[in-house]
Amino acid sequence: MAKFNANLKYQFKWVVFSKAPPPGALYYLSYTQFSYLFNKYYSTYVAATEPPKAKESYTGIADINNSILFRYNKKEILKHLGSYLAGLIEGDGYISITSENRVILGITFNLKDKPLAEKLLNYLGKGFIAKRKTNSIELRFSEKKTIIRIVNLINGKFRTPKIDQLYKLIDWLNNKYSMDISKLPLDNSPLDTNSWLAGFIEADGGFYIRFSKQIICKFSLEQRMIYPKTKESYFKILNNICIFLNVKLSVRNRIDKKNSYYQIRVENQNSTKILIDYLNKYPLLSSKYLDYLDWEKSFKIISKKEHMTEQGKKLILAAKLNMNDSRTNFNWSHLNLLECRLL
Repeated sequence: MAKFNANLKYQFKWVVFSKAPPPGALYYLSYTQFSYLFNKYYSTYVAATEPPKAKESYTGIADINNSILFRYNKKEILKHLGSYLAGLIEGDGYISITSENRVILGITFNLKDKPLAEKLLNYLGKGFIAKRKTNSIELRFSEKKTIIRIVNLINGKFRTPKIDQLYKLIDWLNNKYSMDISKLPLDNSPLDTNSWLAGFIEADGGFYIRFSKQIICKFSLEQRMIYPKTKESYFKILNNICIFLNVKLSVRNRIDKKNSYYQIRVENQNSTKILIDYLNKYPLLSSKYLDYLDWEKSFKIISKKEHMTEQGKKLILAAKLNMNDSRTNFNWSHLNLLECRLL
């Protein structure tokens, strides 16, 4: 089959699935990835979309689960998972070497995000999901092959002082199994070039709507100031995020916690647009993605000054009442698109 003409490169950066939730949503595919998928599966896809035989039904491309077009090779998907996974682990994960000389790599999720934990478990390898006493679960890995796979994915993708845990794990693997895994340095690439920040937001970020005399869409991200094991500061990476979003870094002293926290707050429209552009390119995968959709929709209403109308106020209030802890309905169909979203 003939390959794509390179001159068409910029015409295939965005693909629209009008039937895929949310309706009319745009999902980013690089030209290389789109070309790869198209050339590999086009003939099969065309055959699949021929008129159905009598008494047979065909649901079309809306049935993403069954569409041959997005049956990505697992290795192809894993190549794009590293930065997101690194951000997720640095925010809500840990790596522990026990007194029995065993390793446990764990990632904590809110109980409502169990579908995401199950999806990641399916791709990463052998592990299990443990219920915790609080309203949370933990995705845990200890099996050698899986641990090595995860290390290969996240090595060179860390951006915080928690790289100390990764280095200890690499030393443990090298010593126990006579391996020679290099300890790659912190990732200093621009934040908008990979999905690390999306994974970090999954753990430590939140979307909110202030609905009072002034209606504002707000985003907040908090992280402790000091990494306790090495006493290193989180200032550099948090300040880099602030520079990227064009906001100022602040400090919050939490009464219920002994430690002070760095806080990033996004409220002005220019910074909000930067965040939206990033998250539309590197989308979230947890239930925060659903909160983000309501938040983004509300921001668009505000941007058009339609929040001053009664209809606009009703739409924004409905979105606010459906977000975060108030959410009761969950549509996890966006996880079916993991194969073309984790870039």
